[in-house]
Amino acid sequence: MKKLIAITLLISVLFLGQAALASKERSLDIPVKTLYSAPLENSNVIFNIPIDVKLVDISADGNWYKVEISFYLGPFGYTYVGWAYIPVAKILAEREKETQEIASLLEDNQ
Repeated sequence: MKKLIAITLLISVLFLGQAALASKERSLDIPVKTLYSAPLENSNVIFNIPIDVKLVDISADGNWYKVEISFYLGPFGYTYVGWAYIPVAKILAEREKETQEIASLLEDNQ
C-alpha cells in the first residue's frame, strides 16, 4: 500500500512539473479558433477550426511564429509545438517602403 501511494505521488509530481514548465514556456497563449472572410471582427465566419491552435510566441524579428497544435483521435491526444515562417515583418517593411516611395513621387510632381 505504501508503494502504491509513493508511486502515485511521484507520478503526480512529474505531471505537475511538466505542466509548470509548459506554462512558463508560453509567453503568449492566443487561441486561433475562427477564420473570417475579412480582417474585421463583424465579418462573416468562414470556418470554425476543430482542433486547438495557439500562437505561443513570436521571434524577435517578427517573421517566425511559435504555434501549438493539439487534437484528439479517440482516446489519444496529440500535441505539436513548432516554429512557422510567416514573413509578416518583412512584408510590412516592404509595404511601408513602397508607400514612402509613392508619397515622395507625389510630392515631386506637385
